[in-house]
Amino acid sequence: MTKVPYKDPVQAVNDLGEGRIHAYVAAYAIERPQVGNGKVKVLALTNPKRAASLPDIPTAQEAGFKSLTIDGLTGLFASPGMPLALRERIAADIGGILADPAIAARLTVTGQVVNPGTPEEFAAAIADQRDTVAEIGRTLGIKPAGHQ
Repeated sequence: MTKVPYKDPVQAVNDLGEGRIHAYVAAYAIERPQVGNGKVKVLALTNPKRAASLPDIPTAQEAGFKSLTIDGLTGLFASPGMPLALRERIAADIGGILADPAIAARLTVTGQVVNPGTPEEFAAAIADQRDTVAEIGRTLGIKPAGHQ
């Protein structure tokens, strides 16, 4: 396979739909229009869990490719000095918004897995993914920026 770098993921998905490239990893929300018109087929999701709105699409792990599992984390960031009480209040407010069935439905239709959590859970998930990506970099011989 030859890697074709893209600056614009939408253009990559369009090229996939037109057959100019044969495979691409992208957020389902970006692929959804091309999937809907039958030009792109989703083989697997990189989420650790199946998306509720896409019950027939396996995860990469279920398809036999555990190493392709990486969660598309979405969250809010703030300065490190933000008081814990304020972080927890913001997290609770967001959790309340995501508990609204109308909001959750709009997110899940795009393949999102709605999983509101605490600031500590989000920080742990980020640390876990950082470790995963660092291990991939070590395996491929990629050095961190600034380290020669």
